[in-house]
Amino acid sequence: MNMRQFALILFFFTCFPLFQKLRAQEICASQTQQILPLLTQSLNNNEFTKIDPLLNTLQASCGITEFTERLRILLLIIEKKNSAVEIRRYLDNQFDKNLVQRLDAADRDDFANQYEQNKAKYNFYPLRHALDNLVKIRAKALLISDSYTLNDEEQDILHLFSDTENTRSISGVQVEEQQEAQEYTKPIVYKNRHKAKLGYVPSIGVMGPLSGTNKIFGPNLTLGFMFMSSLEKKFIFEGGIKVRINSNDRNFDYRYEGTSVSINSPATIFMGGAVGYKIYDNDKFILIPKGIIGIDITDTGITENVYSSGFYDEYGYYYDGGYTDRMVTINNVHLGLGLSSLFQMKNKKYIGFELGYHYAPYDSGSKVLTPIQANYGSVELFFRF
Repeated sequence: MNMRQFALILFFFTCFPLFQKLRAQEICASQTQQILPLLTQSLNNNEFTKIDPLLNTLQASCGITEFTERLRILLLIIEKKNSAVEIRRYLDNQFDKNLVQRLDAADRDDFANQYEQNKAKYNFYPLRHALDNLVKIRAKALLISDSYTLNDEEQDILHLFSDTENTRSISGVQVEEQQEAQEYTKPIVYKNRHKAKLGYVPSIGVMGPLSGTNKIFGPNLTLGFMFMSSLEKKFIFEGGIKVRINSNDRNFDYRYEGTSVSINSPATIFMGGAVGYKIYDNDKFILIPKGIIGIDITDTGITENVYSSGFYDEYGYYYDGGYTDRMVTINNVHLGLGLSSLFQMKNKKYIGFELGYHYAPYDSGSKVLTPIQANYGSVELFFRF
């Protein structure tokens, strides 16, 4: 296997987690669309025994979500079962804050547009869905029912579910909680969840020489996959790999086993990252200058046949030795500066462009005999998911 094949395989496997996540979201969205009408019908008809299996099916596809836990807690209280564990799980996952955000978004005139742009944020469960209203009605009924003796924790959670002001009975007198005594702090609501979370950044671009008389590496295609930290912070961190396909290059001389050989490099892999500082951000447009640091691994096209002797491991098992192929590479430092501009798309994700300067001294090692230019420029198109 040559370096180019290795680079493409490595690039594929770094992209696989992104494709896997998108596939999981598709399955969750499909299951939710099928099960929501059944949950709504079952709760409307008070067919509570049908709800739990539906929630288990939905949880298997989507994991634990706010509205599945909301329904579980409601059912436990209706059936007069111990709800303390589920209420604690609901609060530990900060689902109470998620529900407040959901109710706030549902109150907005553009609630439908809010949902369309953030379906994953709302667990593919539309705002102002009939199920929300049914839960509110059941929660209010439980709060005023004489058939139920609710503890403080259950009263609090039912007031949250019913979207009503929390009141408690003290010595038979209903007393409203005084906001002056304990001011309520609203949870932080991000304008764009995609902006706040870790970003997956595939890219495609061109990298070419800026100076030097002996231009070994010409303008070549680059493919990359990086991880980018939250865009809510001023400092932005990136890390990952980029592969340059050296299809537009010339041969150069390399010392191998004491002899000068003419070689041609199929590909170069950059492994490293960047540290950026956000100098402008109005949500729709972000500008980030950055410093780049990493290592370039350049394939020489030479494959060594290396022999390794057999050995015993710590448990006494013997492993046969033999010959294996090993690629010979040129490894050098890669430094640079970049300027990224990101534009928000309708789905709240970002498309971006980056201009970069790179200093990569490929002939810094004693084995590279041909002078190779060290200064390069690049332009990239990337997406932040």
